[in-house]
Parts: sequence; structure tokens; C-alpha cells
Amino acid sequence: MKKTMKRMAVVGLMTIACFIDADRGGAGIAHAEEASESARRGRDFHGRYGWDASGSLVGLGSFVANGVIVFHRDGTLTATESGSLEGEYFTDTFTGTWSLDEGGTGTFTTIDSAGGVSTFDWVLTAKEQRGTAISRDPGDVTLLRMERQ
Repeated sequence: MKKTMKRMAVVGLMTIACFIDADRGGAGIAHAEEASESARRGRDFHGRYGWDASGSLVGLGSFVANGVIVFHRDGTLTATESGSLEGEYFTDTFTGTWSLDEGGTGTFTTIDSAGGVSTFDWVLTAKEQRGTAISRDPGDVTLLRMERQ
């Protein structure tokens, strides 16, 4: 059970970290007005992004993680991750769904290999080259940054 809780925590953190606009000083300020035309078309968006995340899970501790997330045109996603939760190394895989509005903002939900579900708010920045996300889940303080590969 402890391992499942850690995985769920990492999933939430991973998703959030994907979307910080590091080139803007790492302030975490999303610039939705910079979303490209294809991002505004919602489901026409797709892409492969490297990501990193950090944060904390209430009751479990601090974590860092990184990996690859692929947003498919059909509104699904797949992802991998490796990370450390309170010094304990882990890896995981995820599937999920995503939505994106005309302004370049939306939500995505991930399901980890143990069945843990996490939901994130996200925004694309810099013409789909980068993005940021934050966890919507109680007890999950995760910031995710991502960059197109």
C-alpha cells in the first residue's frame, strides 16, 4: 500500500511539473495568449514532451520526477516516469485523457500502473514548445514543466 500511495503521489507531481515556462524565469506564469493556432483547435494538438516535476504529497513527503509524455490527437496520452520520493527511487507508466480549449488551457487525467488517478490543469505556452501543469488533487502539491522533444 505504501508503494501504491507513493506512485499516486508521483503521478500527480509528474503531471504538474510538465508545464512551467522555464524560459520566463521559472515563475510558473502561464501565457495562454501565446498558444499556437493548432493548440487553439483543441484535438488537432498532439506531441511528445520531456517533462520534470517536483512537489510534495501530504503524508508521503517530497518528490522529484521526470519522463516523457505523449499527447495523441485522439485525446489520449501515454507517459513514463522515473523519480525519487523521500530518497526512494521509482519508475512508472501512465495512460490517460486530455482536453484543450481554444485559449490553450485545459485538463488532463492520468492513470498509473497501479490504477491511481490524478487530474491536472495545464496550459501550453511558447507556441506549443513548452507547458506547465498543476495538480487538482487534494494533498498533492505538484508543479510540472514540459518541453517539446
